[in-house]
Amino acid sequence: MVWLMVTKGLNVDKCKGMTFTSNITKDTSYNVNIKESIHNIQKVDCIKDLGILIDSQLTFKDHIQAKINKAYIMIGLLKRNFINVDCKTFISLYKALVRPHVAYANSVWSPYKKVI
Repeated sequence: MVWLMVTKGLNVDKCKGMTFTSNITKDTSYNVNIKESIHNIQKVDCIKDLGILIDSQLTFKDHIQAKINKAYIMIGLLKRNFINVDCKTFISLYKALVRPHVAYANSVWSPYKKVI
């Protein structure tokens, strides 16, 4: 397949390929010709783009788990460093430091496993 793409500035080491399919077999391979040498594009099952972990099945399980883990880390940090704060201050800290991690890109995965 010719993409008519100028490959002068293409960094093959940073390129990754992923196939979105419900089939189990993923036997496609992609190659790039640069200066008469063939470079294989690495195949991955999960890739991070703009802070969102996307897997080949589009389930977002890895993204959700990563965000939950980050939120637990931030809650542990709050509990460890802000022991003697009142409830109102703790809620403000929670809203400022924990909730943004959970809410980031929630429009992508928000109706998780919703059946129509």
